[in-house]
Amino acid sequence: MLGWLAAVPTVLAAQEENLAEPRTRHFSIGITAGIDRNYHSVDMVYMSDMKFDKFRTGSVYGFRIGYAPLKWLSINTGAVLIQKNYHMDHVFEYYNLRYSLNTTMTNDYVNVPLELKLSVGRVVQIHAFGGVFGGYWLRGHRKGNTYSFSNERYFDVDEDWEFNDKRDNRIEKGFTWGAGLSGKIIDRIEVGAEIRWYYSITDIQKPYMQNLNPRYNTAFAIQGGLSYWL
Repeated sequence: MLGWLAAVPTVLAAQEENLAEPRTRHFSIGITAGIDRNYHSVDMVYMSDMKFDKFRTGSVYGFRIGYAPLKWLSINTGAVLIQKNYHMDHVFEYYNLRYSLNTTMTNDYVNVPLELKLSVGRVVQIHAFGGVFGGYWLRGHRKGNTYSFSNERYFDVDEDWEFNDKRDNRIEKGFTWGAGLSGKIIDRIEVGAEIRWYYSITDIQKPYMQNLNPRYNTAFAIQGGLSYWL
């Protein structure tokens, strides 16, 4: 009896030590926001009269879900609303007259990535990540000017893009990769920042005609985020 009573303090001390150990948290949810610059790549071939700006700025908003089976490895997904914009200048001649047209396209996509993230560090962690993404072209808007050959006059345009199922490819697929930093500000809340690429491998157009010039988007983004570990 006395021996059992003597062992009680030792058992209680072990229990207190176990309770003091932080519980490993494997799941996280979070939000992200930032800006991106989209590069609209077009194989111009012989279309020397048409030019595209190299980069156009847009915004990025979204949420994230993460699962970390190990301290240094996590699997992440979620969804982001990202703009992939571009500007086009078209200068051409028609019946010995020179015409100049310009249009800015604002395009809203939803991208859903699936990626692996590797992390090193304790107080501040350094991350490298990569994976794939699927996307959907939600909305397009064009603003600029165009020329009506029937009326023989210029006129301004500021309108939503009318999607044509035979012409426009709404589905997007590609790769994503990048690097970033993060750190916990309190027990379960983590803040971070990253640079990221969204590299699309799908043409924004369907093959609705012969000798079509493929067109691709590549977006470079700077994003900040806030995560909560469950």
